Amino acid sequence: MKAALFVLAVCASLAGHAGAQGVYKCVQDGQTSYSEAPCTGGQLQILEVPSAAPVVDKGAATRQDRVASQLEAARKKREQREDQARERAAKQVEARDKHCAKLRLDQKWAAQDAVGAGDKTRDAAQLKARRAGERLAVECLH
Repeated sequence: MKAALFVLAVCASLAGHAGAQGVYKCVQDGQTSYSEAPCTGGQLQILEVPSAAPVVDKGAATRQDRVASQLEAARKKREQREDQARERAAKQVEARDKHCAKLRLDQKWAAQDAVGAGDKTRDAAQLKARRAGERLAVECLH
């Protein structure tokens, strides 16, 4: 097992080294030749050996698609929660506004009742109007 790993490591290092070498193009007396060693005379041109095409990992594309769909699903879920929170907040504001409008009417009617009350019921009507005003102030004005 160790010998096989050693042979594999040697082959890998040789393959990497062979791909990094350049090819020399020599033009001498109208003749073109290619070699791994530089020319002794004539015109010299160094050509780079193209590297091997990259290996396409088809699994990476599917993983990226899966991650993208998971992120999209998470974004939609987050947006849905945010929309629900906004709807709840709008309903709460609407309910509060409705409650405060009712308290304003109660306070208005109690004040009108206090103005038109007779001698016997005037104190009770004024107390009712004052309490309605206090309830409105506590629940809606702060």
